[in-house]
Parts: sequence; structure tokens; C-alpha cells
Amino acid sequence: MKGAIIAVGREILTGRTLDTNSHWLAVELTALGVSVKRICAVDDVLGEIAGEITHALSLGVDLVITTGGLGPTRDDMTLKAWSQALGRELDLNREALGMIREKYRVLHQRGYVDTPDITPEREKMAYLPQGARPLPNPVGAAPGMFLEDGDKVFIALPGVPGEMKAIFHEDVVPLLSRLLERRGEGGVLLQELVKSGFGDESFLWPLVRRVMDEMDGVYLKTLATRYGPDVDLEVRVEAWGRDEQEARDRLDRAVDRLREVLEEARDARN
Repeated sequence: MKGAIIAVGREILTGRTLDTNSHWLAVELTALGVSVKRICAVDDVLGEIAGEITHALSLGVDLVITTGGLGPTRDDMTLKAWSQALGRELDLNREALGMIREKYRVLHQRGYVDTPDITPEREKMAYLPQGARPLPNPVGAAPGMFLEDGDKVFIALPGVPGEMKAIFHEDVVPLLSRLLERRGEGGVLLQELVKSGFGDESFLWPLVRRVMDEMDGVYLKTLATRYGPDVDLEVRVEAWGRDEQEARDRLDRAVDRLREVLEEARDARN
């Protein structure tokens, strides 16, 4: 499964907020077996959010996740953008409304808000594209969104990191795991760092590429730092497998082969 992450919020583009959500999601999705092909940030502008969703789909991804823009204010436009991009009406979702009503009842009971009433601003968070299901938010008020359309999966998560992570762990991980299993996809990714003994990336890369070309299910990346006689560049070795044993076997073979190629290159230089 190929995925794209879209972070919504002007505060990201102006530098007031660091987009840690996309980094965190990329790590989590990769661990599930999703290959993240695009990460971007977009302004709180309806047409721009919808356009970025459409663009992500044009790249052939199977999964699009947005973060941010699910709240009660006028500039929270992500769900409306989803509706526009997918050509689906934005309808009041009764299940989502029930989640919001219960959340504000509890918040009022605890003295966190002045009234439990469902105002138009609060009701706004319950409008989802037709066919979407709400994802409970155990931390905040705005539900997330999950929509499966054929072989495509669309997910909207809040921008507040604590809310985003809670929904992802409690609902998105089980949903995606079952979906990946049903499709015969997913798996395990393992990584290991290997010291190369070389400080010149232009010399090291052909050696790394040779190992990568010889093996399936592995990816090797040289980690550039700086120039200098004391530099010992590292190579990150990644291996995929349907289960941990297959990933471990591939990783061990790739690491052993890389060390063998590096040793041959060092001997040839001496």
C-alpha cells in the first residue's frame, strides 16, 4: 500500500508550529507496511486542501491521511475539502454528533466548558462526507474520519498531536492492519546501521548499490554527514518481510553482503 500525508494549517507554513505529526505518522505507517510516497503541508484554504488531496490521488497512492482542520472554527475546512475532492455530499453524521454531544456533556460536568449545548460550531464537527465513518476522539472533541472507497482509503485526523496519536493507535492501526492483511500486504520493516570505513559518499554509493541490486526486499541508504579524513560514513540497511523472521533473514543477509563488499573495496585500495 502506498500512502500520502497532508498536514493542514497555516501555522505550519508560517513556521509557528513544527509539523511533528507527519514525521510521527511516517514512522508508524512504515512500520505497518505502508510505503509513504508524499508528505506536504497546505494552508487553511478550501480549494488548496481539496487540490492537494486530488493531487495525491493522481500519484497513484492507496491511502491519504490529513491532519488538522477538524475543529469548530470557520477556518477548519478539512472535512469540506474532502467532500469537494471526492465529489461526495457533506452530511450530518448522527454517530459523530452523538460522540460530540457526549464529549461536551462530560466537559461541562467537569467544569471545562460553560454549556453542554450543541451549538452550530460544535455541530459543524459532525458533518462528514457521505459514506464516511467517525473515529472516536478519546482526548479532544472533534472525531476523526475513515472512508474506504474501492481500493482507496481516506483518513482525517486532528492536528493536535495527542488527539491524532490517540485516534491513530486506538482505531486507525486496527483498521489498517486488517485491511493490509485482507489485501495480502503489510509486514515488518527492520533496520540496522553499518559503519562503512569510507568518508567519500561518491565512492561508497556504487558499493551500496551493488548490494541493493543483488537482493529483493532490501533498501540501503548512505548517510552523508561532512567531509574530512576522520569521517566514517554509515549505511542504513532496511529489510521488509511478511513477518519478523523473513525481515530478519533478509536484513542479516544484506548486512553480511554489505560488509563483504566493503572489505573487498578496502583490500583493493591497500
